[in-house]
Amino acid sequence: MKNRYDELRRATWSLPDGKQKLAVMEEMILIADRYMTEEDAYDIRMDYLSAAIEAGCPEKMLVVFSWCVSKFEKNPGTYAHHMLIWCYKWVLNELWQMPEFSLTQIERIYADFKEKCLQFGYSLRPYYQQKINLLLSQGLQAEAAAYYKKWRAAPRDSLADCKACEQNLFGKYHFQVGYPKKGLQALKPILDGRMRCRSIPQNTYAQIILPLLKVKDYEQAIAAAKKSIHLLDGPMYLEEFGLFLAFYTVTDLAKAEKLYNRTVHLALESKNGWIRLHYWMAVRQFLREWHRKRRRKKLAAADVVTLDWLDGEIASLTAAFNRRNGNDYVSHIVAENDKTAGKLLREYAAAQ
Repeated sequence: MKNRYDELRRATWSLPDGKQKLAVMEEMILIADRYMTEEDAYDIRMDYLSAAIEAGCPEKMLVVFSWCVSKFEKNPGTYAHHMLIWCYKWVLNELWQMPEFSLTQIERIYADFKEKCLQFGYSLRPYYQQKINLLLSQGLQAEAAAYYKKWRAAPRDSLADCKACEQNLFGKYHFQVGYPKKGLQALKPILDGRMRCRSIPQNTYAQIILPLLKVKDYEQAIAAAKKSIHLLDGPMYLEEFGLFLAFYTVTDLAKAEKLYNRTVHLALESKNGWIRLHYWMAVRQFLREWHRKRRRKKLAAADVVTLDWLDGEIASLTAAFNRRNGNDYVSHIVAENDKTAGKLLREYAAAQ
């Protein structure tokens, strides 16, 4: 069976990110569990974690990661703590976006991550960073601001994200709390070409296009979109596709149509509630404009994704996050999103 395992591993090298690659790796996990060592089973599961993220399957990642943590805690000297804690960051980043988990469960897992950072001598910088997203998803801006200061002040070490990724997140934080000009200023080193990595600047361009519309810098917004849309591909970019769909609904409905047709299946398959909610809000605005302009061409998934269906899906996800948070903050997000989308459409149309 080792030959079959090696054959499957070679196959994964040429497979694109997605469910087919996960299926191959799941067969590898079965072989490792039955015929190979526990260390082999652990190693393939660690490889599976990043593949699950890139395939847009966080629910699969969580199951596999739980197994790895269990083995690590029973035999901490056998497995590398740095890789486990690094992957733990991915878990935290997915966890707060899934309303199926209660705040009590989420806080317990965050606390375990913090404890492991301290246990193995790492800075709490990534812990503070991850707490910001959780707090902002609940509307707790003052608490998030306190953690932002702690994040910026904590020392960097080998567990910190790369400098380009962090700089991108500094800008994103300011956008999230309603300061588009501060966010754009924070992203200047990336936009000037002085900082980059595997996912930057393509993620950055997606983050700035709507803030640029808000400050009415239409020329730069369109230029940024043109530079980056072709760089995005696959389920791991569903959040960015939603931002571009919202942008093109305002600036170029034909491009919005093409992007929607190319990406809607990713949202229908996604298990990430937070990203689905934001993507569906962008789709709803797109369909409203589509119907308002009396377009008759049939869209992808037209039998499923209707305005009535979107209203129900958005309401269901909003209610799930409100229950999880114990407040109505996500209802506020949805209402503000609709208000902002209408304002951007009117302002852009008036400027043409």
